[in-house]
Amino acid sequence: MIQKLHEQAFAGDMNPLQAYGQAKQILEGLTKLVDELTEYATEESEKYPKQFEDFGFKFEKRNGATRYDFKHIDKWKDLTANVKDFEDMCKQALKAGEKGLQIADEDGEIIPLPKVTIGKDVLIVKKS
Repeated sequence: MIQKLHEQAFAGDMNPLQAYGQAKQILEGLTKLVDELTEYATEESEKYPKQFEDFGFKFEKRNGATRYDFKHIDKWKDLTANVKDFEDMCKQALKAGEKGLQIADEDGEIIPLPKVTIGKDVLIVKKS
């Protein structure tokens, strides 16, 4: 099905927008299936060694990543707020710089400008 959709789209037999919409729909369906199967397959993998091959696939079980949450710590909140304020100040300096102006902080130092990168445009598609 995927190969046929690819061939039709790139051979000009199907409008690229139609093919894109159908491909996104297939992807969403497959993503949902993988999400639903993950826990079920993980439970089944407990019957196997940590690394194994079966059904034409190599499987490896890995421990989950350790994540740290600091949001409940007041000092972290204060430091984060200071970073946010600094970032906002630099953004304002960038806007001023686009108008040919330079902005200095309360100590008279020129505020550094952030580097800016623009992401590529996206095409959103939803089933009507």
